[in-house]
This record gives sequence, structure tokens and C-alpha cells, in this order.
Amino acid sequence: MNSTKSLIQTSLMATLIVILGLMPPMPLGFIPVPIVLQNLGIMLAAILLGAKKGSLAILIFLILGLFLPVFTGGSTTSVVFAGPTAGYVMGWLIMPVALAGLRRLVLFPHPLVSFALTWLSGVLLVDVIGAIYLAHYTNAPLIPSLLSNLVFIPGDTIKATVATIIGAKYRKQLELA
Repeated sequence: MNSTKSLIQTSLMATLIVILGLMPPMPLGFIPVPIVLQNLGIMLAAILLGAKKGSLAILIFLILGLFLPVFTGGSTTSVVFAGPTAGYVMGWLIMPVALAGLRRLVLFPHPLVSFALTWLSGVLLVDVIGAIYLAHYTNAPLIPSLLSNLVFIPGDTIKATVATIIGAKYRKQLELA
């Protein structure tokens, strides 16, 4: 693929993640982690761009966050990595690689399989990593931290569905571009 097109696609995806961060967070009260829309952008980066470019788009987003408040709620990368949501963002970095690895295991892709792989890597994996870090950060037991993440499952499942549908429609076009 043309390196200029790859650079543009990666930059645009990082920009989309920033734009999704403009949506206000929905605080829950019983857990110091809000519901956000930015993880939809992370799933789209992984689905549309693959492991390398998807991870690079997320890394660009994090680097921008060193200088600008690009995270939901107007936070910067250093503030996020010093707080309770750091584990989720670490999971974001791993998500494109995990999705690509899972895709390699599938011989015949089907839309429901694509959704399941997106859900496993973009919802389950990210929430487990986030809960492990949250338990460490808050000095809480791991099981209650994991259970508190159940509140994210319905919304994140909707985001995984949307990302899978968009990915099915546009991934081939990006590969051909």
C-alpha cells in the first residue's frame, strides 16, 4: 500500500478517536471509570486498519494526549495514566494486535464471527485489563473490580456491533485504496 495513503488513514483514525473524546463521559458513581464513546474509535482502528496501523493510530492519539486534552472529559495522557482508567487505555493499545491474532485463527470469516472476535478483543480483553489495573489502583479485590465492569458490557456490545458493521462495509475499500 502507498505509504502516503497509510499515513493519511492512520492519522484520520487518530483524529476520529480524538473527536469521539469530545462526547462527554457518563459517570457511574460506584466505579471511578465513566462510560465513554472513545473505545468505539479504538475498535474501528483495529477493524479498519489492522494490527500495525491500528496500533499506530492509537499511539498517535496517546502522543497527542501528551500535549492536548484529547481524552473524554478533557484529560491528557499523563492524567489518564495516573488515574483509575489507565488499565483500559493499556488494553486499547493491545486491542488491534489481539484482534489481528484472533482473525488469523479463523479460516472462514462470517459477520457473527467478526463480531465475536471484536467483542472478545475490544470488550472482554480491554475490560479485564482495565479491571485488573483498577483493582490495583483502588486496592480493591479483583473479583469485585471485575464484576463492576459488567456495567460496561451492554454499551460496549453495542459499540462492538456498530464497529463490526462499519468494518464489514469499509475494510475492503481501505485495503484497495
